[in-house]
Formats: sequence, structure tokens, C-alpha cells
Amino acid sequence: MGNALRHLFIPHHTNNHHARLLHVDALFVYLLAFVLFRFLFTLGHTQFPDVLGYATDIRVEQLLKDTNAKRAQAGLSALSLDQRLSRAAALKAQDMFAKNYWAHNGPDGKTPWEFVTTAGYRYRVAGENLAKNFSVSSAVVDAWMASPTHKDNIMRSDYRDIGFAVVNGTLGGEEMTLVVQMFGAGDSNLAYQLKPTVPPPEPLPLTPVVPQEHFSLATATAQQSIFGLTQVLVRPKFDISSISRYATTGFAGFLLLIIGLDGWFVYRRKIIRVAGHSTGHLVFFVVLLVLIQIASRGAIL
Repeated sequence: MGNALRHLFIPHHTNNHHARLLHVDALFVYLLAFVLFRFLFTLGHTQFPDVLGYATDIRVEQLLKDTNAKRAQAGLSALSLDQRLSRAAALKAQDMFAKNYWAHNGPDGKTPWEFVTTAGYRYRVAGENLAKNFSVSSAVVDAWMASPTHKDNIMRSDYRDIGFAVVNGTLGGEEMTLVVQMFGAGDSNLAYQLKPTVPPPEPLPLTPVVPQEHFSLATATAQQSIFGLTQVLVRPKFDISSISRYATTGFAGFLLLIIGLDGWFVYRRKIIRVAGHSTGHLVFFVVLLVLIQIASRGAIL
């Protein structure tokens, strides 16, 4: 056992003075394990979505609160939730799912502003932020604020109204939650007022989306609320995002431990390696960064 561990973790003549777990061929073992890991998760999610899935808790009420909090920090006025902009956001989300695209403009050239006017909002200025595959409301707003162009939308002083849609569906063969944020300032000052209390939502069959009882519109997957406090609540027993994140962090720690041991023994024993080890280590770190990127689900546009 001792010789086997030494061969795997410690530079020695049996492994060409380079920890076996840092050899390039070990990379293929890690990649194979990762592919198998992803396959089993995908299979488990498909067969048992209530057991193994993506935990999601995104609420328009919280999105509005967080957005206005960011504006307040900059000394800007709060935006009013407008039902027409919320309807425009829902129409945009429906269009993305129906036509299978992730962009501000549709494949047919349709712009976000056409949804705004279709919803009956007469605007002087308007804007749009998009997000997908985030788990919580605060992460969505934080991601927008970290992007200069999205932050400019949130912080624009001449906006007066705002609307949201939070919709589940399938895009590009992947299940996801889309968040559409619409801004505007129009001729009318009539805006939908947020109610201080919200009745308990009633879940719809065969969908994890829990809408409020308002006028609703058929989307690619289910009836989704387009007015008021739309929310997506998904709480599987095991969250794929958390498990993937922990697994990636554990793998990163594992690699760093091996690299640290390898470097320490090379230094202590004054081992001279003709080929060196920086190239192999760089490959491992590149793979690690790719895995971390894959494990991170959220994206904005």
C-alpha cells in the first residue's frame, strides 16, 4: 500500500520522478470520470427530476426589491412594476422558447421593443436585460450589476417603470429558467402597484412553476403568469448545481494537493527534471477552469 501511494503522489524513480497522478495520461482518466459524472447526472435528472434536479428560487418581488436597492444606493428613484412591461417580458420569454434562441433580437429580426409596443406600453425610452440558469434572485441582479452594459440599464435615471418574467422551459435541448427584465419610461404614469401581501401560490400539475392568479399566457412548457409576482420554485431532494460545485471544488483541491506535494518533494530532494512539470500542470489547470465554467450555470445577455 505504501509503495502504491508513493508511486501515485510522490516523485520517485518508479514514476520517472513525477507523481503518477500528474502524468498526462492521468488526465484522460479525470476526463472520463467527468464525462461519466455528467452522464449519470443527466440520466438521473431525466428519470427522476423531483429527486435530482436544479434548485431554483427566483421571485419577481425579490428581483424588483434588489433592483431598486441598487438604484437607491446610487441616489436614483425606485422603479414601479408595470403590468404591460411584465407582459412584454413574458412575450419575449415565450418567443425565445418557441423559436429556440438566446439573444436580444429574434432570428426573424424581431426586436425587444416590438414586444413592448404589443403589450400596449408607449415608451420614450426602453431597455432589456436577460438572464438564464440562475438559482436565486440575488444572483441574477448581482450578475447584471457586474456587467457594465447591464448595470447601465439598471442605473439609467430616465427609466420610470419595470417589468419581469421568470419562465421555465427548454432552450437548445437544455432545461432552464429564463429571466427577462424590461425597462421603460412612457407617456403614461399609470403603473402596476405591488400589493403588500401575496396569496399563497397554488402549484400547477406537471410543472415546477408556481404562478400567482393573474392573466396567464401559454409558453413552451406550461401556463405562466405574466402579471404580478411570477416566481419559479424548484426544490429537488438533490441539487445538481450544488453537487457539481462541491465536486469541482473537491477536484481542484485534490489537484492542488498533488501539485503541492510534487513540488515540495522536488524542492527537498533537489530533483532535476529535464522536461520539467509546468506544461503538465498548466494542462491540468486549463481542464480545471473548463470544469468550473461548465459547473457555473448562470448567464446574462
